[in-house]
Formats: sequence, structure tokens, C-alpha cells
Amino acid sequence: MQVDWDQIAARAVRGLGAQAGELVLLRVRVDRAEAFHATLLALERVGAVPLIEYLPDDYLLRLLHEVDPLLLEHWDRHRLAWMQRIDRILVLADESFEGDVPPAASRAWWQATARLTAAEEARKVPFLLAAIPSARRAAQLGLAPEELDRRVLPALVTPEEELRAHISRARERAGSSGAMITVRTGEQCELRLRQGARLWLCDDGLIDAEDRRSGAIASNLPAGSMYTTVLEDSVDGSIRVPAGPGGSELELRFARGAIVAAEPIEQAGRFLAMLDRHSGGARRVSHLGLGLNPLLHGPPIGWPLVDEHILGGVFLALGENRYMGGQNESSLNVDYAVAGATVLVNGRVLIAGGEFVPEQGRPGIDSMGERHDL
Repeated sequence: MQVDWDQIAARAVRGLGAQAGELVLLRVRVDRAEAFHATLLALERVGAVPLIEYLPDDYLLRLLHEVDPLLLEHWDRHRLAWMQRIDRILVLADESFEGDVPPAASRAWWQATARLTAAEEARKVPFLLAAIPSARRAAQLGLAPEELDRRVLPALVTPEEELRAHISRARERAGSSGAMITVRTGEQCELRLRQGARLWLCDDGLIDAEDRRSGAIASNLPAGSMYTTVLEDSVDGSIRVPAGPGGSELELRFARGAIVAAEPIEQAGRFLAMLDRHSGGARRVSHLGLGLNPLLHGPPIGWPLVDEHILGGVFLALGENRYMGGQNESSLNVDYAVAGATVLVNGRVLIAGGEFVPEQGRPGIDSMGERHDL
């Protein structure tokens, strides 16, 4: 499937819902000029006014190394005023940032951007994040840039009707709310989560009025997922999540809603220290989701924003979730795409070993030897 950047940009602007006369923050976090230029023009085509924040990795590294931390402490000063006027936010990113940053600059930058994020979330500004492949990201994943483009770009423009068809089937099987959700990863790992009155939210890549009423103000490209927050104290058990390149995994153990341990020990210390550097409930689940994009298939490539939308994929997020109707406050919000998982909702299998189960069929036996309705 051949796609061009004008198609991708038009899909992103349509998904964001940008309107004539609106002020749209265009946050550029990837060094890919053709994507930037096409998106800028797409916003102008609908009459929106772009406000550009240009922060690809190489530039951001220079900013944090070469600007006095005392000045970085005030980086948000005028930007906070801009945030009060912005109608929507569109982000182009490859999520590949790497590099050593001076501690003082890192603290100042984090505090300034945290204030901006808080202002954004308080206003519930509609937000769309588009995964834009780059040479840097391809190298990190061990792929040729052309191969990464081939895997990702068509999925960015998956027709909305195809996404909605898969989402509709999944929602019908899951019910609206009140579920007991079980996630199994491997032979001995089972995570149990209670949904309570929280609703399933859906991402078809379009932020419309219904989404905003339900609290689903954020969307992604590639799109195609269904997700929910859960009762904050309800999470118990364990789950395996990716721990980095090479297929390594961490087993996270939860009790009364929070991570209490992780294995293997040699990786767990650094992981738990990362969580504890953040404020609030960084050890708690933000949300759990199911991937439903028919143009994305396994195996995962190691890019969570893409992998969590694979048809039959599962993702677990930690940290902040108030922007989607939860009650967990944290400076952390990070997603982990879980490969090969089995997901049961009220005893009904929706995902079986990484495969989406779209229809009710005969009872089957899951990986733990228990019978369930497939």
C-alpha cells in the first residue's frame, strides 16, 4: 500500500478535528522535513493557525547542553500563556530520544514542561500523537529506514470504517463497563483488574464531540484500540512487559493496586528507581488497552506507540490517567506493549495468545488450563 505524506498529514489534521480559525500547537519532535512541511500545509488548508514548537532530538540535546539551566527554569513562562489560547495539539514524534543531559538542565527542563503539561491537562486540550518513522528510530530498532516506513506508514491512514468495525466487535464482546479483566502473559503470570463504573474508551484516530464528552481527548496514529482505566486499588497479580531491546522482559508484581516488586533483580532496581523519581502514583496502572488495527500485525517491532495497536496486541500504561476519567495523579505516563498475551473480560476471551477473537464460538481451554467462552 503506497501512501504519501500529504495523505498522512491530512489524516492527522482530520483526526485532530482542527477547524478554521483555531490555534493549533504543532509540536515537532522528529527530524523529518517532509512530514513537518506536509502537516504544516494541511493545517493551513483547513484554515487553522499553526503555532510551531520545534524540538527534534538533536536540537533538544543542544538546547539542554548549551542553555543555562537558570534560563531553562523559565522556558515555560510565555508558553504557559500560549497554552491558555491553544485549541488543539498535534505532535509528530519518533519517540527515540537518547543522550546524556546535565542534571541541572534536566531538572529545570522537566519542571518547566511538567507545568505546561499540567496546564494542558487542566484545560483538556484535544491531543493527537502521530508516530513518524525516522532514520534514528529505525537504527534503534535494528531495521532499515525503508522497512520501518513500510511497516508503519500504511497503518497511519487505515480507513476509519475498518477501525470502527473491529472496535465495535470488541466493545460488543467486552460490555460497556463493570468488568473483571484478566491478563495472562506466560505460564505463571496473571494480572487481575476491576473496571468498576469506568467506561471502555475507543481510539479510531478521530477526536469527535462524542469522544470529548466521554473524556477521550487524546488519540494516536496509528489508531485502532480500545482501553479503560481501572479501580486504582484493584490491581493484583503479575504481568510481563518489555524491558528493552533484545526481547528482555520484566515481571511486574502488583498488590492492592501498586507495583510491589519486579524481576529479574538486575533490571528491577533501575526500573523501580525510575518510577520513584516521579510524583504521585507512578507505580499504579493508568489504563489497559487492546490493539485493533487490521493493518498492523506481529511480531512487535519494539516501538510501543506502534506495537500497542497491532491487531491482537495488549498494552498496559502506568501513571497519570485523570485526563481519561481515572483518579490516579502522577508525573509519569508510560505505555508498555505486551506481546502474546491472553485477555479475558468477565471470563470471555477477547485476545488469545496475541490473536484477536472477534466472534463468540465454542468454549475453549486457555493457557492456564481453564475453560472459557471463546
